[in-house]
Amino acid sequence: MIDQIKVEGQQPVPDQTKERIVDAAYRTLVKRGYHETSMKDIAAEAGVAPGLAHYYFDTKEDLLVAAIEHGCEPLMRVWDEAGLNLTGPIPEDADPMMFARLGFELAKEELRTYGGLFLLTFDMFGVGLHNPKIASAVRAFIEERRTFVARITQGVIAGMADPPSASADAIAGAIWGSLHGIYLQKVMNPAFDADAAIDALSEMTIAFATRPRIASGMES
Repeated sequence: MIDQIKVEGQQPVPDQTKERIVDAAYRTLVKRGYHETSMKDIAAEAGVAPGLAHYYFDTKEDLLVAAIEHGCEPLMRVWDEAGLNLTGPIPEDADPMMFARLGFELAKEELRTYGGLFLLTFDMFGVGLHNPKIASAVRAFIEERRTFVARITQGVIAGMADPPSASADAIAGAIWGSLHGIYLQKVMNPAFDADAAIDALSEMTIAFATRPRIASGMES
């Protein structure tokens, strides 16, 4: 999160210089990629001295993580407006199936609107394969979002006529992985029909979740 500066007698305000550096890092990393971007490049994009970028961020790795968080903020706001926080519980009066359907629709919209974020995310995944510091951030990133899906999944399972033997965590892992497989195909091939693929995944998932209970006499 963006640091805040407290001015005496006033409420804390965002550190606009750091915010500008993070925004510049996001734009530069999306455009040039992690390996082709230096701290000097990011400082130049932000219009600050390289030393100031290093003042806020020790390494380019730190800036990459901050840039991912920055890019995710609009997506998280959409979920907040829908009544569901990334790290909070599902509201007691919420309809989990509605959130599940909404999730697939938002996935399509996010991919259309924030293509650069997914490009940067997959860059981070690749860097994380050989960089322990980024790997730790990747694991936290995945775990937080997979857990978010699992909370919705658990709510859906609670309302199923014929609950699955698989756990909510396992199903969430399958859904999260499937969505990111679709995202990757779209990033690598802009002509790929990601909307159709997400619709297919949604149809399969909803059909599974709404299947009728199998009569005991018909079970094998």
